Amino acid sequence: MTTSPPRSRSRRIRDTLRRLEHDVDAWVATADAGSPYLVPLSFLWDGVDLLFATPATSPTGRNLRATGRVRLAVGLTRDVVLIEGTAETLQPTDVGDDVADAFVAKAGFDPRASTVAYHYVRVQPQRLQAWREVDELADRDLMRDGQWLVAEEDAPPADAAGDSRAEDPRHELRPIGWVASPLTDRDAAPRQGDEGAPTARIALRPDLAPAAADLRVGDEVIVITWLHRARRDVLSVHPRDDRTRPREGVFTTRSPDRPNPVGLHVVTIVAIEGDMITVHALEAIDGTPVIDVKPTLRTVGER
Repeated sequence: MTTSPPRSRSRRIRDTLRRLEHDVDAWVATADAGSPYLVPLSFLWDGVDLLFATPATSPTGRNLRATGRVRLAVGLTRDVVLIEGTAETLQPTDVGDDVADAFVAKAGFDPRASTVAYHYVRVQPQRLQAWREVDELADRDLMRDGQWLVAEEDAPPADAAGDSRAEDPRHELRPIGWVASPLTDRDAAPRQGDEGAPTARIALRPDLAPAAADLRVGDEVIVITWLHRARRDVLSVHPRDDRTRPREGVFTTRSPDRPNPVGLHVVTIVAIEGDMITVHALEAIDGTPVIDVKPTLRTVGER
């Protein structure tokens, strides 16, 4: 048993990020309708997601394609990081050469050079836990629903200049609901609502129904979403993926891939049934978390 005091949550997050950056291997647990399967695999951490490679016909590969779910363990049993995540299977052509080369540098293995057909797997963490011994079990949850958790008392103090950015504090966002839409493929979704987006529904959390009590059919509102399938390590893009246009920093574009992938959607409410709000022309895909609904600004006298 260690005599060190339990780490704060923010300290554990920093330790976990350091571990994900520097560790090479993880235990990968998958299952289908039959027996669970456990295998060690090397991974690349890009600051948001983990990238693995596995033979396309392996039990792990088959399970991931069938369920899209995975559990990972990184580290020792007395200093462990456990991750539950969603898994997206990628063809080698779906992974850019820069990412594939970074995987080789980290793992010491190039799936592209193998005579066996490999798939890459991108894992997006949804729940993450970390603890060393029993005294750290109480606060072992560091991430829920894909969001890092940092208690206010864990945030680093401001320095003499009043700047609290020194240790990059995280702030928790809680979904108020989720999008229910016929759109399921991000690549096939319209880029903006006025480019053919369908009618969709927002399924509010039932406990938040009072917050929507005064919404009315015909209201124009701004739906704010968390674009959970977006990448957070992208800083510049060709606008609208048009490679004939020069790259621009994402802060001058509406790209979903950005450091904080927040989506803004101006929509009109067409129906309200209990905790279900139907809106016209919403381009967010099915399952997208909704983090807020706000009215559009009216004239000064109506605000």
